[in-house]
This record gives sequence, C-alpha cells and structure tokens, in this order.
Amino acid sequence: MTDIGVGVSDSLLTSFEDDTTVSLPTTSAEEVSCLQQDVDAVYATSNMQFNEEKFELLRHGHNQEIKEIMLHTEGGQGITPQPHFKCLGVQLSEHCSIQYHIGEAVKKARTFTSREPETLLILWRASVQPLLD
Repeated sequence: MTDIGVGVSDSLLTSFEDDTTVSLPTTSAEEVSCLQQDVDAVYATSNMQFNEEKFELLRHGHNQEIKEIMLHTEGGQGITPQPHFKCLGVQLSEHCSIQYHIGEAVKKARTFTSREPETLLILWRASVQPLLD
C-alpha cells in the first residue's frame, strides 16, 4: 500500500486510526484550488474507498468569496460546510469557540438520573470529565 500523504503538496495531512484530515488555511481562491487538488491527490494515491457521506468541511473567517467556493469528493459530491465537527474527541467550531464542546459535555452530564452522590461522581469521572480535560 502506498503512503497516503504522497502527492499532497500544500495541505497538512493527518491520519489517526481510520480518520484522515486534509487541512489548509486559505485566504484566496487559488489556495482553495490547492486544497481541492490535495484532496484529489489523497484519492489518487491511497487505493482506499472513502465514505463520501462522512466528509466534513469546517470554514473559519470572514472572507465570503472563499466560503462560497464548493469542494467536491472524487465522486463529484459536494462537501457541505459544517458549523462544528469532532476531531480526536474535541468539538472544533467555525467561531474558534469551545462553547459547543462544553455544551455537549453539559448535556451529557444532565442525562444522569441517579441521586446517589457516589454514582454521580463515578459517572462524572467516566463520561464528562474526559470531555473537558
């Protein structure tokens, strides 16, 4: 199997288990084009099947021209921008805020129905605290 990063020239490519991320800070339409070329290069060199429904695109910034440019998968499906997505257990937001991440942890904590303090402490340490650390 070839190395998945071969052919990626401008973008940062990271892989962890079965997740691969191609990222590039963009300030112009030309840089968005470079990002699309790098996504295409990952397809060409990986010899793997990607689940196109799981593609996520996070855009940050005020440049509306760049936000309107659509990126596509190899099958021609558009990659829809998301307001936030999960990366290695942390919710990243288009506003560079951790409020969504904290909100998700609070929602999880509020689902605990037990009244015993010992049980609540165990649930907190196992489910919520790792999200906030």
